[in-house]
Amino acid sequence: MPVVIDTRFLVEHFYSNRNEIRRKTTYKLRELIKQKEGILPTIVISEVVRITCERRGIEEAKLRYFSLVRSGLQIHNLDAEVAKQAGLLKCRYRNIPMGDCIIAAIALKEKASILSDDPHFSHIRNVRCIWI
Repeated sequence: MPVVIDTRFLVEHFYSNRNEIRRKTTYKLRELIKQKEGILPTIVISEVVRITCERRGIEEAKLRYFSLVRSGLQIHNLDAEVAKQAGLLKCRYRNIPMGDCIIAAIALKEKASILSDDPHFSHIRNVRCIWI
């Protein structure tokens, strides 16, 4: 089953101080890449680049970008259909950030789960989350 990767998962993967968490995220990413089931929204790439830039600087942010793009995950662009669905989700779920609405719209379009522990997704009908 396809899995849409949320920013929160990648933040845990790149920045967790807990070895057990990093071991689990590394294993999960390898499995998703191997099985060709990992979907990486471009909005998540943007968020990870911003977070990395703030925490580690622009050069590391650029390297992180290239590693994500070349990772073997399926990059999912914000196309017109996803944009429409995300807008409708944002209209219905006003307290959910637009980025999460975009991620949810991609998951709905691809009939995928979302790899996240973000509680926002639990409010969106027909969206299923999984965690490490």
